[in-house]
Amino acid sequence: MTEQWNRFRVTDSDHRVDIAFAWPEQRNALDFQAWDELDSILADTATRDEVHVVTLTGDGPAFCAGVHFGAIGESLTIEKTEYPSFIRRWSGVADRFERIAQPTIAAINGPTIGAGFEIALACDIRIASDRAIFAMPQLHMGIIPDAGGTGRLAKAVGPAMAKDLILSGRVIDAEEALRAGIVSRVVPHDDLGAETDELASHIAGIPWPAPYFAVFTIDAGLHLDPRRASDLEAITDQVMVREEEVWEGIARFMESKGLKGMR
Repeated sequence: MTEQWNRFRVTDSDHRVDIAFAWPEQRNALDFQAWDELDSILADTATRDEVHVVTLTGDGPAFCAGVHFGAIGESLTIEKTEYPSFIRRWSGVADRFERIAQPTIAAINGPTIGAGFEIALACDIRIASDRAIFAMPQLHMGIIPDAGGTGRLAKAVGPAMAKDLILSGRVIDAEEALRAGIVSRVVPHDDLGAETDELASHIAGIPWPAPYFAVFTIDAGLHLDPRRASDLEAITDQVMVREEEVWEGIARFMESKGLKGMR
């Protein structure tokens, strides 16, 4: 089932929700309506345990060109009287990608600028087309990334590289993004859809909620000592071994001789 919003196209099937920025004539920029729609889409998705994975990409040549110029001027005017509640609302939308139980995949098909870059950074996995470019140009206006971009970029690439990209505002291509750790893989542009579909379908087929537990333990483990991180892994596995589907998967894996049978 495909649902058409004004700024997004959402396809819902086979334990997946696939979201596409759908304002290509404006390079999928984010205006007030886009932020509100994305917030609603993710709020609904977060309540649905039958959804196992979420993907995000862009229609047309761009992933997301950041905040629409008209919305920039209007938002800065609002912030003069409604700070910090107004800007925290936008950052809360980006936060949803990080906080929902379902693993999230950003399929970055083209330019990913400003707030669009910040949203991509909130996704669990980022796959880039070889046509993708990335930039955080906010300091050119005298403001900083304010939808979680400073912290998430530093987490992805380290503080020195994050300061380089944010203070310079320079544009980097997909290969530099791969080397820096912004994306986990780069694929030919025409293969991006198939690559994303294969990964999303694989995750959707894993017994639920194991994909959630995997992402949760990785994220939480970064803030724990190794012993506590191992304890967390053990606890989550104790939950999963109570699922019959898990025992079926273990039996299949053993019968196929593990990875040898999967080649």
